[in-house]
Amino acid sequence: MFSFRWITLAALLLAELHTLPAQAVDSSARDPFVLGARLHYGFIIPHSRDIINVAQSHPRGFEISGQWLLSSEKYTRNSGLVAKRGFVLQYIHFDNPEVLGYCINAVPFVEPMIRPWGRLYGSFQMGVGLSYLSKVYDAETNPTNLFFSFPLSFPVMLKAYLHYKWSPSWEMSAGFNYNHISNGGMKLPNKGMNFPTWNAGFHYHFQPVIIRRPPRNEDWKQQRKNYAYLTAIGTLKTATATDVFPENKLCGQVGTMVMAGRRVGRMSGLSLGTEWVYDGYAREILNRQGMNKSAWKGSLLLGHELLISRVRFNIHFGAYLYNPSGDIDPVYQRYSLYYRFGRHFLLGSSLKAHRHRADVFDLRVGWGW
Repeated sequence: MFSFRWITLAALLLAELHTLPAQAVDSSARDPFVLGARLHYGFIIPHSRDIINVAQSHPRGFEISGQWLLSSEKYTRNSGLVAKRGFVLQYIHFDNPEVLGYCINAVPFVEPMIRPWGRLYGSFQMGVGLSYLSKVYDAETNPTNLFFSFPLSFPVMLKAYLHYKWSPSWEMSAGFNYNHISNGGMKLPNKGMNFPTWNAGFHYHFQPVIIRRPPRNEDWKQQRKNYAYLTAIGTLKTATATDVFPENKLCGQVGTMVMAGRRVGRMSGLSLGTEWVYDGYAREILNRQGMNKSAWKGSLLLGHELLISRVRFNIHFGAYLYNPSGDIDPVYQRYSLYYRFGRHFLLGSSLKAHRHRADVFDLRVGWGW
């Protein structure tokens, strides 16, 4: 009832907006604002035997999004790509109120568009944000919810949409989302939830624009191909209480990463680097085991970077060069999202995973050249 009440209010608001006068203008002088609303319905992937019994439900909910259309020449001159940049507020009910409850997500995103100058076009959306979870694991009151153990977690969303413009101000769309929510290993148990959803909705353009096909020039080939960046890493992870150690302990992880890359396409780069992290969580576990090994971890990273204006989305594969504790797999994946302020300053976040299991989520600040 909660979700459908808010859906109705959102529909009435957008219906009022539809009565405002609209005249399409050229998009070159501004970043037009777009308001959207969608409904979601999906399923949970039981990626572990421990969660099969509570994965038989169908998440459903709605979202409201605000986004800016980046179609002017200053955004498209190098990439030849029209995109959107914005944020989404999302309510998802997991169809199991006693065990899983619901989540509220706030996620910034970037959305490259495919042939948006036509009436029918497509897009892909990527985002990482924050999630509030109403139900989490409790050994006594909620022991079967192994998906979540901390109320604040991190959603990662990958989406594909098909849009249809039926007027200068209005368009409708349908799509498919791949959603992942995890606390990044800050507290265990942390199986994390993977739940694809189908969605449908509509968008209202406050200032309708005429999107023109950007010229696909080769100016990007004349730009500097090599680049590098340095980031500082910080996060927290909880060492869970045991019979011998009856209190949870919050442990810090700090470190740095250095990457060097080369642009190999209009929006693509390949990069190689290294990261070194002092793992306070590993230090606590080693202390509990009475072991005097180093808690430092050093690794080599290699991967692909998607370069869209000020946004950088990276997928790197890492292998440990130094890990005396030997507490986790020797290889891992890292998914990172950065936003560049000015010419050099970087702000972002990253999720580290060992195969299907999320290990830790961190925040990053950096400097790029």
